Amino acid sequence: MHSSRRRDEKSQSQPNQISVRYHPEATNELIEAAHFYNERQVGLGIQFLDAIEEAIDFISKNPFASSADEKGRRKCRIKRYPYLIIYKVSTEAVYILAVAHTSRKPGYWQTRER
Repeated sequence: MHSSRRRDEKSQSQPNQISVRYHPEATNELIEAAHFYNERQVGLGIQFLDAIEEAIDFISKNPFASSADEKGRRKCRIKRYPYLIIYKVSTEAVYILAVAHTSRKPGYWQTRER
């Protein structure tokens, strides 16, 4: 009984999650990167997707954790991978604009809007 009460207290203290929507090109980038990693080593693509999921979960719970640029875009670095999630926050959702490699084509995503 004690552990279930602790679990209830923990779930009550977690912030609400906001919904997440993807720009079509961000979805393509995510799929391409996962395929790339899986071709390098079987299972690595799944690990990449797990890291993305962890970052998206963090963003949905803490959408204002990173600072915004002049156009309201924010960045979240992916643990263990050279990728950033570029996103914007509105009252109804977090919009993922890009899943961008940190050293390839810097800023290519800057013209994307939700």
